[in-house]
Amino acid sequence: MPDPRRSPGRTITVFTYEPRKCNAESPFVVVMHGRKRNGDDYRDEWIESAERYGFRVAAPEFSEAQYKHPQEYNYGGMVDADGRLRPREEWIFRAIDAAFLEACRRMASSSERYTLYGHSAGGQLVHRCATFAWSPLMERAVTANAGSYTMPVRDEAFPFGIGGTPVTEDELRAFFARPLLVMLGDRDSDPDDDQLPREAGAMRQGPHRFARGRRYVEVAKLESARLGVPLAWRVATAPGVAHSNALMAPHVARELFGG
Repeated sequence: MPDPRRSPGRTITVFTYEPRKCNAESPFVVVMHGRKRNGDDYRDEWIESAERYGFRVAAPEFSEAQYKHPQEYNYGGMVDADGRLRPREEWIFRAIDAAFLEACRRMASSSERYTLYGHSAGGQLVHRCATFAWSPLMERAVTANAGSYTMPVRDEAFPFGIGGTPVTEDELRAFFARPLLVMLGDRDSDPDDDQLPREAGAMRQGPHRFARGRRYVEVAKLESARLGVPLAWRVATAPGVAHSNALMAPHVARELFGG
């Protein structure tokens, strides 16, 4: 499918899966891949859970040839290579809605909303979408094993904080009230992982992904208290899971659909 933004020639491949037992109104999960840009693998790793719980899957793939790492994907296309903020209409998030609608069209689904899930680099993208561009088509969001976070503080510049972005205090209050699930594998704790972000802003968040995720939630609790609003997010730990979407997916599916 074509990128719905002003992106001449850029295309997004959408990998889908429809379980054997589903109907037109069955739930939908949009799965965002990680650094390897392997949407087909991510789709496949959700098939067992889709069959178990009866939800459809769409996994859009943003190739690195067209969406450079990390600005065009992890950071949501919000900044250019020099770190300058782009206009909102150039951010990537509306392309996720377009991928969902394309998948609904293909599968004759009448679903009106979707759950957005992302792992690793996809987890970075998802929590930034939840922060800056929550869509009315999104029912809830899950960020899993992200390598770095946009902390909801102004003394850290984007992408590691909201400094320099147009987010208002009221928008932060709305962010803290959103149904965001932060999923962390308790074995995703290797400080020497070769794909762990090592920029200064990322390193200030902790030595590894598990520590950074815990810090993200701690900061959100402090900031939501400062603003006088409860934090609606949920946090869950996947025991024994390191940096693996395949191992994380069943834990997330159980959190979302297991009752």
